[in-house]
Amino acid sequence: MMRQARRPAWPMTSAPGDGYHAAAGRTVRRGRPLRAAGRRKDRAMDRRGQDGRAAVLAGVLACPDCGAALEAPTVCGGCGRSFGERDGLADLMPQRARRVSFVLAPADADPGAIPADILRFPVRHGQPRGGTYHLDRAHADILSGLPKGALVLETGCGGGQMRAWATARGLRYLGTDVATTRVHGWLQAHGGPDVLCDAHALPLRSGVADAVYAAAVWEHLAFPAAAAQEAARVLRPGGWCLGSMSFLEPWHDESYAHMTPWGVHATLRLGGLEPVAIWPEERWSGFRALLEMGNRATRPLRPLAALMNAWYRAPKAAQHWWRTRRRASPQDLIRPIAGVAGAVAWIARKPEEAA
Repeated sequence: MMRQARRPAWPMTSAPGDGYHAAAGRTVRRGRPLRAAGRRKDRAMDRRGQDGRAAVLAGVLACPDCGAALEAPTVCGGCGRSFGERDGLADLMPQRARRVSFVLAPADADPGAIPADILRFPVRHGQPRGGTYHLDRAHADILSGLPKGALVLETGCGGGQMRAWATARGLRYLGTDVATTRVHGWLQAHGGPDVLCDAHALPLRSGVADAVYAAAVWEHLAFPAAAAQEAARVLRPGGWCLGSMSFLEPWHDESYAHMTPWGVHATLRLGGLEPVAIWPEERWSGFRALLEMGNRATRPLRPLAALMNAWYRAPKAAQHWWRTRRRASPQDLIRPIAGVAGAVAWIARKPEEAA
């Protein structure tokens, strides 16, 4: 994904051997070897990381093939499958084919049946400059309202950059992805996933998560509705599903599905989730996405994206003023904004179980 400014290079202003450790940002005695200290620090960080992973995985794992509870990611007592490691992490990718089915209500195929208030901007939305990578304010508000100790599952976590944000608020964080390296190099410094798995077949027990977070992920899944169904399965009743996915972004990183707001609505409904709000990423228009994510020839033209977007919105804003004699708000223009959005975000919930 490229929905962010480029990371500045680390300042390497000192010459080798002058006593400045650029990677650590501190001065050490001239000539003192740094490798041993670095290795000790790395080993200590590895131990803390392993202990943290063991704690967050305790009591939540299940076999991705047969669904039996796993006490440890080693051998399944249900089907006898043995699990190995990849890149130092438990590899819980599925090996067996499985049958997936959906309940399709007639209204789910009728855009006229979608509640009018579903397409709306939350009071706070958008990604603040300098904030956590991909974290929308609306999603942050939901997650911040969870009780201490609540489990946040991030599928497609990339570098695990949400971990520090979540744990600083007293939340348990579990990051999953298919690999440790399919992200920008600078994101890998955040610790990466806790377990390797497939979002179509999560190796988790049912009802263990308080929130499932998937930012800029579902476009990279072959069957987003199956991922939505898995999110609903692992959520407790009333739990939150929060995320975003591509609409008019270019085909990138072997993506499969780029969806309109109504496509997102249908996907959530097929998965057994109740959409609460769906909105376009207001500052990430398709014009900007195409130029910024295109190629070296298009990136220098990025400043034109704002002009193109303003030119596109102008007639709609003028029509609104002519009808109402007031300036249009983003909510007034949400349909034309959504029509050329680079990506779409959502908030959904798992329905409460019937008494």
